[in-house]
Amino acid sequence: MKKLISLLLVLALSVGALAGCEGSPAETTAPVETTAPVETTVPAENGLENAVAYIKTVYEKAAELTGKDFDRIGLVPMGDETYTVVWTADVSEDLVKFVVAENGKVTVDVNEECDADTPYVLTATITAPDGTSESLSWNHVIPAGADVDGLTYAQILDLAYALEDGVATEDPYRLFGTVTAIDTPWSEEYQNITVTIQVGELADKPMMCYRLKGEGAKDLAVGDAITVEGIIKNYKGTIEFDAGCVLVGKGEIVDQKALLKAAFALGEGAAMDYPAVMTGVVDKIVTEYSADYGNVTVDIKVDDQIVQAYRLKGTGADTIAVGDTVTVAGIIKNYKGTIEFDAGCMLVPNDAYHSVKNALSAYKLADGAAQETAKTITGVIASIDTAYSPDYKNITVTVVVAGLDSYKIQCYRLTGEDLDAVAALAVGDTVTVTGTLKNYKGTFEFDAGCTLDAVVKAG
Repeated sequence: MKKLISLLLVLALSVGALAGCEGSPAETTAPVETTAPVETTVPAENGLENAVAYIKTVYEKAAELTGKDFDRIGLVPMGDETYTVVWTADVSEDLVKFVVAENGKVTVDVNEECDADTPYVLTATITAPDGTSESLSWNHVIPAGADVDGLTYAQILDLAYALEDGVATEDPYRLFGTVTAIDTPWSEEYQNITVTIQVGELADKPMMCYRLKGEGAKDLAVGDAITVEGIIKNYKGTIEFDAGCVLVGKGEIVDQKALLKAAFALGEGAAMDYPAVMTGVVDKIVTEYSADYGNVTVDIKVDDQIVQAYRLKGTGADTIAVGDTVTVAGIIKNYKGTIEFDAGCMLVPNDAYHSVKNALSAYKLADGAAQETAKTITGVIASIDTAYSPDYKNITVTVVVAGLDSYKIQCYRLTGEDLDAVAALAVGDTVTVTGTLKNYKGTFEFDAGCTLDAVVKAG
């Protein structure tokens, strides 16, 4: 057994080098890495047995939840022989499909728009050069909410705290929180620091950032609000970003990779059938502001990709300049190869990003569907749809978030701890509401039981 483990360790180093090199991509639907096979010192005796044991060892602690695409080994080289690994799933290609690179690396492309937790079995079939084969299987779940809106910080923490000891996530996640402790001071030798952050009010779910690197990490102090990205793991009961995690920056820098992926996957002439929100830095003024039409066209850079905001309107559109950080809401389309927010897109306040994102997420729901996770939005009351009922202790109002009149949200039978405040609500008041969003016969609303968290009276 010791000999087998030693062989597997050597093989792990070889395959690790294989997966880490870059070359010319194969003709696939996603970017991949390629390289020539690497010779190993592992003998071919008991080759299939060793290859199976290796694959089993590498993935024995794979995380159950797979909310993002992830990679798997497709070739196991042993001396002059190569063992192929074919990956399959017991669900349709609409949910899980596979993209194979020239070097054999396999990208497992999961559907990031599942409305509900979707279990599936991932199977690896390892085949020797002589045609003999064996299979291994793992149970996985595509989690609900793993869509272009991304997981909320609370959902990421729930995922993290569900990890078993020794298990790590397949892909990196991003969290925004406040530094509560400097666990290990900055090391000039290793260029890293270890800190613990608290996300929002979730003091019961601290996240250690182990050996955190990146610009600005050296100067971190307790109380700093920071954004961190990396692989999350459970290390002997400590939930942490693993070594190699990166300080994205101070303040909140939202993760928009899933939305960008969906946007750049649009075929020419296609448009998303739901509104989205995106934050980026103005890279170019394409068309100067028009006082006659009240709009401007700009290119914004989002994670090093350019998205155009075509005929952008809203408060502040007339003063936009290159270098400004802006938040845009609207329908994204592919217009002759340009990925853009279509005409009618709106400039919204940067600090309203999460509220706008939550409100717009309702517009993805089919008639009769409801979200499983409660959301919070802040908006201005546009109408009192049903007056306050002393008997039922609720009121129904409609709110507009960040001036998005086309995407109103009704708060059906709104209640709260402060019933006097609920009863006194009026048009023009700014309210913060939490509840379950649903599509009720074309009305996008918080369902009955939604609660008033805060109110700022008009004027």
